[in-house]
Amino acid sequence: RRHMQRSISLLVTQLALATGGYVHGRVSLRHASVSPRAAVRASEEEAPFRPPPVSVDALKIGTIVVGVVLGENKAGGYDMEIGLPKPASLPRNEVALLPNCTEGKVPGQGWVQLREGDAYEALVIGLAGSEVNVSLARAQRVIAWKRVEQHFQEDISYNAQVLSITDAGATVGIERIPGFVPWSHWHLSEEAWARRYELIGSRLRVKFLDCDQKRKRLVLSHRRYTLQRRQKDLAPGLIVSGNVSQVLPYGVVVRLQEGLDGLLHVSQVSNSFVQNVTEAFQLGEPLSAVVLKVDLKEGSISLSTKRLEKKPGEMITDRAAVMARTASVEGAPALPV
Repeated sequence: RRHMQRSISLLVTQLALATGGYVHGRVSLRHASVSPRAAVRASEEEAPFRPPPVSVDALKIGTIVVGVVLGENKAGGYDMEIGLPKPASLPRNEVALLPNCTEGKVPGQGWVQLREGDAYEALVIGLAGSEVNVSLARAQRVIAWKRVEQHFQEDISYNAQVLSITDAGATVGIERIPGFVPWSHWHLSEEAWARRYELIGSRLRVKFLDCDQKRKRLVLSHRRYTLQRRQKDLAPGLIVSGNVSQVLPYGVVVRLQEGLDGLLHVSQVSNSFVQNVTEAFQLGEPLSAVVLKVDLKEGSISLSTKRLEKKPGEMITDRAAVMARTASVEGAPALPV
């Protein structure tokens, strides 16, 4: 019994050291790594760790157990000792959260390889008499989602790896959980867009938009990160300039520096009534405006041009004069907002 307690204590201690954190007798979620290679191996001076005996009747779907890798089985997965008379089976596709992104290989090639004697936490996913199936990936996912939710609550910036590219956006890895970055929240230049698939494997700084474990929904934004980094240059009241990138029934979108977009709502175009904004602006037209509001949480910028007018309607009747007057003072404050 003392030997078993010593072995379990060694297991927990080595897991803490391997993952970078140990708090009050448990592994710290803040510092723990969920890498599939973060295994625990018994000291050469100690007898190999073996899980304590358990009864199959005490197990149920979702139970977390500690298992030791015995080796590969005929099905292509692994046999794991979890304290039962018969080894549990670990299917190949349940080895890691990202089984097709093996460490040290190009993403999308190969599988994670486990070593005999490695010890992991596993989640029971199948029970049929004495047959037990377990998953390392799902046990890791429980920890990973807790870390992701912590990042979301603390609103941190995360250096994510780009996993795939689609027409809708990019999939990135957050603690080995896939997250989605829509193109509306990651602007690429025309040159970068033409070579967008070369971005797979690169790193992208993102902030969180939505995190919902029950719906398996994780949405991220590079625009929020860029906006936070540039918030001093985009303080309300400052004059900024860009080019009209979209003309919409309710206003125009102005493309600013570093791919940031600002919305000039129809109500903020002029102090005179604007009947049809789609006839008032042209795509690509250079435009200066006053920063009205910056929403760091949503990653949005609200603009105003009516604050640049000296008389009502000037943005419609003599916009060139307004733009010429403000071109030399970009970055300076306009009227208070």
